Amino acid sequence: MDIEIAHRRSWPGRPMTLMSCTRLLLSSPELRLLLIHRIVHWLHEKRKASNRYQWFWLALLILIEPTKWATQVCAKSIICTSCEIEGGVYFSDQGHIVFGAQKTGAGTVIGPRVTVGINLTDRGTPAIGRSVWIGSDCVIYGSISIGDGATLLPGTVLTRSIPAGVVMQGNPAQLVLRNFDNTELRALYDVDAMQHVAIKRRV
Repeated sequence: MDIEIAHRRSWPGRPMTLMSCTRLLLSSPELRLLLIHRIVHWLHEKRKASNRYQWFWLALLILIEPTKWATQVCAKSIICTSCEIEGGVYFSDQGHIVFGAQKTGAGTVIGPRVTVGINLTDRGTPAIGRSVWIGSDCVIYGSISIGDGATLLPGTVLTRSIPAGVVMQGNPAQLVLRNFDNTELRALYDVDAMQHVAIKRRV
């Protein structure tokens, strides 16, 4: 679940309790944004699948729209309604995220000031695999796929598909490292990604 990965990153080694989960939910605008997104996305899918009761699902969507808007303002981030996000994804509480991926896998961590969206040429949007780490100030767009466990270092601009386990950096993105385990990056809140990858390259 989303709250589990947020809890591990905020308080490593601390057991989850009702009190700690409540505190985290109240203090994390991005966690609340993800929760509202999941509700809106579910209602949107129900409306598309329904033949007879579309008006009912539409009414619920209209009712929840003010809450969605207020949550986006508070989080300083936007998640497109059509985004399919698996459980257990983390969005940085520093915000300024514009997120329009077609789908995102579990275990993925999204840094602040990240933009993921449409290529205006083909109207395609990215598909992000599981356990992907995306650093701050990254831009990702187009009909591309990001393999499981891939890592995008801060400031990367990605416009092409990449395989699993690679590290990309730069504008345009260049391959830095293959077969990289980003578990530590995804688990810790304050790790220096550039230094961490540099150490791995020297080993």
